[in-house]
Parts: sequence; structure tokens; C-alpha cells
Amino acid sequence: MSRNIRSSLRQALLLANQATNGQKAALGQLAPSLKMNPMPVASKFENNIVTSPFGDCQLHEMSMVQKLFESASRWPTKIATECGITGRKYTYEMMRQLIRRFGSALTRMGFQKGEVFAIISPNIPEFPIALYGASGAGMPVSLVNPTYTAEEMARQLSINGATALFGVAPMAATLKEVARLCPTIRRIILLGPPQEGIVSFQEMAQDSGDLFNENLDEDIFLLPHSSGTSGLPKSVMLTHFNMSSNVMQFLEPGGTNHQLATSDYQDVYVCLLPFFHTYGITILMNTGFQTGAKLVTLPQFDVQTYFKAIDDHKPTAMHIVPPLASLLLQYPGLKTESFSRLHTIFCGAAPLNVKTSAKLIERLNNPNTSLQEGYGLTETSPGILMSPLGNTKFGSCGPPISRSKAKVINHEVSDQALGPYQQGELYLSGPQIMKGYYNNPEATKDMISEDGWLRTGDVAYYDDEGNFYIVDRLKELIKVKGFQVAPAELEDILITHPAIAEAAVIGIPDEQAGEVPRAYVVKRPGMDSVSDDEIGAFVNSKISAHKHIKGGIQFCSAIPKNNMGKILRKDLRVQYANETMDKIYSATDATARKLADL
Repeated sequence: MSRNIRSSLRQALLLANQATNGQKAALGQLAPSLKMNPMPVASKFENNIVTSPFGDCQLHEMSMVQKLFESASRWPTKIATECGITGRKYTYEMMRQLIRRFGSALTRMGFQKGEVFAIISPNIPEFPIALYGASGAGMPVSLVNPTYTAEEMARQLSINGATALFGVAPMAATLKEVARLCPTIRRIILLGPPQEGIVSFQEMAQDSGDLFNENLDEDIFLLPHSSGTSGLPKSVMLTHFNMSSNVMQFLEPGGTNHQLATSDYQDVYVCLLPFFHTYGITILMNTGFQTGAKLVTLPQFDVQTYFKAIDDHKPTAMHIVPPLASLLLQYPGLKTESFSRLHTIFCGAAPLNVKTSAKLIERLNNPNTSLQEGYGLTETSPGILMSPLGNTKFGSCGPPISRSKAKVINHEVSDQALGPYQQGELYLSGPQIMKGYYNNPEATKDMISEDGWLRTGDVAYYDDEGNFYIVDRLKELIKVKGFQVAPAELEDILITHPAIAEAAVIGIPDEQAGEVPRAYVVKRPGMDSVSDDEIGAFVNSKISAHKHIKGGIQFCSAIPKNNMGKILRKDLRVQYANETMDKIYSATDATARKLADL
């Protein structure tokens, strides 16, 4: 069987496993079955609610700014951030002073408590200065992917009405376009030389700092973006308490290998994972600062630069996603001595292949390194499930972290929590659960129950030890290399093309990216000459690269919908799986005929 056929077969099996029960029985028979107990076992968890095996961490009411300043008092001369390319660096004390000045300068410009501050920046040492400085001025901070197009950035910022934004000088033209498209923005602040109509970060760093008030009471710390279980992106309200609780949960003794800085020791992180994602903010930045770690920032992904930073700084903890795990396995120039100080590898954003996990530990050749997988959502700040130290159950994202709870419900059967080895939707509870969606009470109500349980839209089960396994998704989101892509966003762009009457988008399996978007399009009458290449170019010009419709564009006569007009994406996934299987059968038959003619 050829490589292409094997790849197509894997895609079809994945899609078949996602298909609705009863549809195309042959596909269901081909779907790989989970290695699960033949009969559900008795649960040792009261009411089938899985609680954390870790102790209750200490919670506090301090703001994130106050906690950072506490670290600056404890480790004033330790390096807090350093650019992995230029070597530009700041100590904890330098960072505290610049945060004061930046926040004070914002207040002096007339920005008020409650106004939204946006950061559209790659990972740079000044990122936390802008973040904590704006927060100290009472401004919730909206995080936006700097690789987005100006239109995508403006769409996100229009959700929360941002009034100021921070970025870097090479992005000046893009950010000016964002401000034009989002008229609530009054000021653009750039790291770089002064420009007309732009505020210079360096000028703000000269402020006296006298207007900064670290005790200012503002509930919301971050406004990252998420599509939830469906629909368009929404601003997630994460409070200071949410974020600080998540840090304390991770640092609860017995949960991780994090070590506090001493006179002769400091944890070191190479920060390639983006700070615009809550994984980067909480697991790298906030947790790192609370332990006195040094954060080595990388503004973009480049293989040579990444491994040079590892060789130069010899990280003690690495934070990765599955594609990086594959890179670490395959990179021919990897130096095992650069990982001699490594105590932990954290992997999140998407499940890590069991075989990859084992091979990675073997290749790094450090018996003291623990590989921990985690699960979370933007709505959970983000961490809530994490495999324990000394993890041997590769493929599991572990039990709930400190002060967290989880349960599994199959609403087609009942609203009662299920026991071990039974699949259903994963529900979560804990102090890190978001406050809600910004200015969107209906979406909040759909996501969080009255008693505080957050529905994830992910299908999971747990074993008799309380370790969770994610097996599928109910929610509509497409995960491309760990990044969320909302089908509704692509559909909204597709139907603006003059030749398109209707459109639907699904995710299809991809060996490299995990999933890629695929579009189904109904043409308007008289528009038969329009090609899929033309439509693809039209859409891709308006979105960032990871959202490109790389799964193809299929023209059709109608989009399947229910009687309420909702797109039936499962029908489209089944249709695609059937088409893929037909191609496999045809290719196999053709190969058999050729062999018979020999």
C-alpha cells in the first residue's frame, strides 16, 4: 500500500471515529477502538466527581502586579527577562521600575481604570513590562496574535473596545491599519525610535512613575480570545484571582519540579511559546516570575535560533507543544549536554503521541527529567489537568490539579456524572475558571452552569486512578498546531465573496498540523466559472497562515442544516470520510488489477 493510501486511510479512520453513531456502519467498524475496560468499574470518587490528589494550595487576594513586585524585592539582581537573539536583558528590580514608569505614563496620557489595553507583540523582554504596567494602571489587557492580519486584529479588538495598543516598530504599518479599522484606539505605543503619531516605549520609560498605583483595585487582568465551544471568537475575562490561583495550583508541592531561585540557582525557560496565549502567560511568565526564574524570549520560530538558545542557556524546564516534541526528536544537531540541567518537560495545547513521549525522554538522555502533559482551556487560565511527576501514563493528561474537580457527563443518557472508562463531555470546576465572556452574558451562560461547572466541549474518560484521557471533540473548533480556528470566522469571510451564496467549514485530519480547515461552498447562480483557487486566494489574503483553507474547497449544491438553520458539520465530516474511503478503495482496486496483469 502506498504512503498516500496509508495517509488517507489514517484520515478516514480518524474522521470515522468522529462520525455520528449509526451513520455508515462500515465506517464505524473501521474506527479504532479504545483500550478500555470491558465493563465500567466501581468508582472510588464520590458522586463520580474526580477531585485533585494534590493538597490544597494556598490562595491569596494579591494582584498579579503585587506578586511580581514581591518577587522583585526577593530577587532584585536576578535576570528576569533576556532576549535570546540580542541579549537585551532586565533584572527583576529594573523590570519593577519600568513597570511603574510605563503604568504611570499611561495614566498621565489620560487612560482610565477599566479601559482596555491591547498587546500585539512577539515574545520580547518588554512584553511583561507593558502587560504589568497597563494592569497596574487599572487596564485589563487584551492579547492578540501578532501574526494575524490587520483585519483579524481589528475584529478581535472591536469585541472589547480597546483604547491603546502596544507593539514593536516593524509592525508600525499594520498597527496603524488596526487603529484605522478600530476607531476606539486612541494611542499606539511601539518599542523603537520615535515616529510621527506613535508613542515611543523608550519615552514612556523616562516617566517619573509617580502616578502608578500598584494597589489599584481592578478585577480583570487579562482578556485573551477564545471561541468557546462554538461560534466567533470572544474575549475571556480572567481575573487577578483566576490567574494567581492557577500559578499557586501549579506550584503546590508534589505537583511540579519548579524550584525557587537561590543565590546560586535559577530556573531558566526558553520562551518560544507565544505570550499572547494563556499557556505562555501563566505557565511560563507568571509561574516563572513567582519562582525567580529567568525567561529567555524568542520573538519568532527559527530552528537554528531555538537550538542556539537552548545551547547557550541550558534550560531547566521546557514548555512545548507536540510539533516541538517532533522537532526535538528529529533535529540532527541536538546536543544532549544542553539538556543536562533539564528537570521537566511540559507539553500542552494538544495531545502528545505515546510513542513520541517515550522516544523524547530516551533521546534527551537525562534520567532526572520528568515529562508532564497538561490539559486546559483559555477559559481555565489555562491549566486544570496535569499528569504527575514521574509520569508513566503517556497519553493521559492526568488528574485535576490542586483545588480542581472534573466530571464526565453523557447528556444523551442522563445528566449524572459517569464512572471510570465511560465517555462523555468533560466538565471542570476550580478557582481558575473564568469570570465569563466580556459583554456576552448569553455565551457565558452557555459555557458555565449555575453551580459553577464549565463545559469544555471535549469528549473524555478517566481511569480508576482519576487520570483523564481526551478522545474527541464535541465543539466545532478546528485545532491547527494547537491554535484555535473558528469555522464561523472563515464562513463569515467566505460569504463576502460575490460568487458564494453559502459556506461551511470543518476540520479534517492532517499528519503535520493535527487538523486543517476544509470548506464546502454553494455558488451563486451564474458564477460557475469561479474556481476553488480564486476563492482560496480571496480568503487566505484576509487571514493568518494557520487559518488558511489547506484542506481544500469543495463545491456543492447545498449545505446540510437542521430545521433551525444550524450547519450539520458532522454530516460533512461523514461525507468527507466516505469520499476518502472511496478513493482508498479505488486506489486499492487499481493496484490489485495491476498486480493481476503482471
